[in-house]
Amino acid sequence: MRHVVGFLSGLILGPMLLLVTGWAFAHLRGLHAAGMSVLQGSGPVALAGLVGVGLLVALVAVPPRMTPMLPFSAALVLGGASATALVRMHLLERLPVLPGTEGALTLLPLGVFVPLTLVLLAPLFVGTRWVREEEGLTEEDYFDGLYDEDDEGGARPRSSTRAEPVPAHHEPRHRLEDDH
Repeated sequence: MRHVVGFLSGLILGPMLLLVTGWAFAHLRGLHAAGMSVLQGSGPVALAGLVGVGLLVALVAVPPRMTPMLPFSAALVLGGASATALVRMHLLERLPVLPGTEGALTLLPLGVFVPLTLVLLAPLFVGTRWVREEEGLTEEDYFDGLYDEDDEGGARPRSSTRAEPVPAHHEPRHRLEDDH
């Protein structure tokens, strides 16, 4: 079930990455055309958007316990959009105009999203991400190696010293002594 949810989430994440990156690119290109610094106008907001994209990609690609279907489906969207931009750009131009579409349509034929696609495809080939590990120790793990086998076939505790029998009446080791 987690793979299905991850795949569907990645189908939402892919276009979001495209649009946020395109939106930030359009703002930064406008600042550059006006001769302004990145720290002026809407530059800090555009940089924050790019930082957000980087953090989101890192959170999707790096954690070892997350399903690999989330980054895989996001990579499908990015790679498919990049390939479509190279082969049939007129199909992408028919998409609804949203904030960031103009910048994304400028970046797609340049191949800017191809390295990002490869980074998001990498978790697909990590075998440990496909299997969910149980938390804590199982009963077999707990008792594994607790007892060693004797030569006579009986089990004995692993420690080399024998435990002392517990007396029926336990006296504390340290007593308060009266100074009288």
